[in-house]
Amino acid sequence: MKILFTGNIDNIAYSCAKFARRKGVDADVLISSVEKEVSHPFWEDPEDVASPIMRSFERRGGLQVFNSLFQMRKIFDEYDIVISMGMMSIAAHLLKSPYIAIALGADMKELVFEKTPRGWLMDRAFRYATQLYYNDTDHIPAVSQKGYNQARYFPIPVDTEKYSPKNQKPNDESLLLFHGSSLSWTLDWTKKKELHKTTLKRNDVFFKGLHQYINSDKSRVPVQVVVPLWGPDKDNVKPLCEKLGILHLIKFVPPVNKSEIIDLYHRADVVIDQFNMPRLGYNALEALSCGRPVLGYYTEELQLACYPELPPMLSANSPEVVVEHLIDLQDSSYRVEKGKEGRNWILNHHHWDPIITSLLNECNDLL
Repeated sequence: MKILFTGNIDNIAYSCAKFARRKGVDADVLISSVEKEVSHPFWEDPEDVASPIMRSFERRGGLQVFNSLFQMRKIFDEYDIVISMGMMSIAAHLLKSPYIAIALGADMKELVFEKTPRGWLMDRAFRYATQLYYNDTDHIPAVSQKGYNQARYFPIPVDTEKYSPKNQKPNDESLLLFHGSSLSWTLDWTKKKELHKTTLKRNDVFFKGLHQYINSDKSRVPVQVVVPLWGPDKDNVKPLCEKLGILHLIKFVPPVNKSEIIDLYHRADVVIDQFNMPRLGYNALEALSCGRPVLGYYTEELQLACYPELPPMLSANSPEVVVEHLIDLQDSSYRVEKGKEGRNWILNHHHWDPIITSLLNECNDLL
């Protein structure tokens, strides 16, 4: 069986192809000419590790898109089945390849509701997939609203060996926070405000909470926050922090590759996720696998619709709740406890092996 993974958002498709190869399956990932940084395999792994798994095509726009489809058609024909993620399901549908579609984020929450040819094609590609999966718990309302009755939840597989705990001496004298989520809380950067408001990260909730924390009489340790400058609001973050009086606490760094991020997971006392979408982001899953406590946002209802138990991530939907958690997280023994709980939860629900084994069994059944 030969499998082609496509649509490499956040390197999920690449990781799945890598895991499938570990299981002895002939699997590759298709990378377009425009994929870079967090969506390119070289960001995830060294070139000598990633290159043997990669196929590539030239992504073109306008009328030239037909040349891209022709190139993809030739590649798709070499495989028994395509596992398409995000908008690449449109290509798989148009080319009439056997495909499993996996919705990853905005494609399910935004795109299928667009009254545009692209939105219509995305909806059609999901409906005609041999099997449809969604990978975010907050996809459930959209799945229900669109009537995708065949859709099933696909937990993101995590490389629990690569993202594993590292011995670290507990520290009660300071707090180092790592906030690596894309920076987006305004809608100044888009005309489609109603659509995009559902996928904002709402980093401002955290920064406002940090402002309240340092001014609380229960704040007893100094804090530093590492923040990579990336995302549509990267130019707005420094003015916001200056206005809140927390600029001196923030160390802004350029976008970092995965090996540097893993190092930051290990160095950080707490990892900060996002505060708008009620689910665990990819950073949260990786950090939990590394045994770090994570502060973000989720709702119990959606989590329990997909898991038998709630994740041990600390959840906050307002600056005031952020403050409460930061006060608790000053205690190193509490952080160690939450870190161990997070690691065990990932091993039970996001370990790559059973997830990929199930997906490969699905492919076998469909062929």
